Amino acid sequence: MKKINLIYKSMLAMAVLTLTACADIDLNPHDQLSEGTFWQAETDAELALTGMYDQLKAGEPWGQNSFLNSFSLPALDAATDNAYTQHNRLGLRTAYQTAINSQTGGIVTDFYNIAYKQIASSNYFLENVDNIEGVDATKMNRWKGEARFFRGMMYFFLSEFYGGVPIITAAYKLDDELAPRASKAEVVAQATQDLDFAIANIENKPYDGRVGKAAAQALKVRLLMANQNWSEAASLANSIITDGTFDLSPSFTSLFTAPEQAGNPEIIFSIRYLIPNDEHIGSLNWGWWLSVTPLANFVDDFEMANGLPITDPASGFDPDNPYDNRDPRMSQTVDHLGSEFGFPAEYGGETYIWDETNRGLAAPLMYNLRKYADRTFQNSVGAANHCDTDYVILRFGEVLLNYAEAQNEASGPDASVYTAINRIRSRAGMPDIPAGLSQSEMRDVIRHERRVELAFEGIRWFDLKRWGTLVERVSTIDATQVPVPYIISSNNDLWPIPQYEIDYYKARGQELGQNPGY
Repeated sequence: MKKINLIYKSMLAMAVLTLTACADIDLNPHDQLSEGTFWQAETDAELALTGMYDQLKAGEPWGQNSFLNSFSLPALDAATDNAYTQHNRLGLRTAYQTAINSQTGGIVTDFYNIAYKQIASSNYFLENVDNIEGVDATKMNRWKGEARFFRGMMYFFLSEFYGGVPIITAAYKLDDELAPRASKAEVVAQATQDLDFAIANIENKPYDGRVGKAAAQALKVRLLMANQNWSEAASLANSIITDGTFDLSPSFTSLFTAPEQAGNPEIIFSIRYLIPNDEHIGSLNWGWWLSVTPLANFVDDFEMANGLPITDPASGFDPDNPYDNRDPRMSQTVDHLGSEFGFPAEYGGETYIWDETNRGLAAPLMYNLRKYADRTFQNSVGAANHCDTDYVILRFGEVLLNYAEAQNEASGPDASVYTAINRIRSRAGMPDIPAGLSQSEMRDVIRHERRVELAFEGIRWFDLKRWGTLVERVSTIDATQVPVPYIISSNNDLWPIPQYEIDYYKARGQELGQNPGY
């Protein structure tokens, strides 16, 4: 009977979160499910929280256009100058080969709905978890901290993608009025409140699959940087660095290979998988189907092993052997001519060499994503269908680069900025950056380092937006690099509020408003 009850509660937890958050809705659930008999035991809260973690990867492999899961995360770089997606992952090929508008499909409008589903789950949890009696206050606040981490994450992303949006902090009832649209500053304030609560109440611990204090801190650093609060961002990033709970992994590639991810000291938060019940086809998607193609301008940005750009006559770059003596992260991030790819012999399959006949696409689309193509699963197509590589969302390497950028913007290139960047480069096997840089010169170094270190981790779009160069950089993608030139307008650093949401409000006598240019 106990086993049956546990199964029932597990199903109910998922049903509550799924039906509350994933019904056919526009903004968020405009009704409320009965709590029934669910919120009675501590296990109910744990199961409900697990549902929120699982919701980040809902709909895989073909459904949700959420850039956080295994089928989507690297594809967000196709909204930047880094990549092209021949299979239209996240709908980004269509979005950038036409003019983005309020009815554009894919992530441009779908993420709005996805984010509010997650927010609805958090709100439902926060409204009901206090019904569980006899829970220690520390544990209760830890649970609430996890739920508010997810809500804060979604409001951060909403503020970046759409600017001002409605702020929902309670589950809707049938007779509730629709929430008005808040300003971007108000959305940022809500995200800040949620993350501050999480920081204050979640325990500081190495990553174990559940959100820890450092995850909330690292996400808040992103939020602070996005809004150019440089001093506070640098201080918070430095607190993660000096705390010592996290550190760089000895190996860059270990971050993206399943056997080396467990207990990895660098991973602060990830989307976790575990075969056979929780798996994906990411390695097949990236490593074999060529779903995302790194662009030549991205590959050219990798320095020579001596630290000089390939455009420097003193670098030793050889156009006839363009991949020799380069920053090791280049060959660890992309497949290029001469790379082994597909199903290498060391994993029980046949070795393929990336060459003129085995590269899938014509020049200049001659590259393939290697970073998340976990070769340990690629001994066959069948095996690649059963991958459990975790998708890293927050890691210590990013924290170091965030600190370097924020500190340089706040105070200039002091010794701590050099130390943070050189730690990253040393791990990669690259020489230290030159001494005596100006603030502007250091800014260029940091932006280069972020591009080559954090590529295809769902970060480049936010970087370009923060630097005010998104439109400029995407505008450089022309017919010499992709089959159809990218189209981007000056207003596209904010995406449109989806037309379905505007229509939903209008049908109920309210105006939601639209972002400029749409």
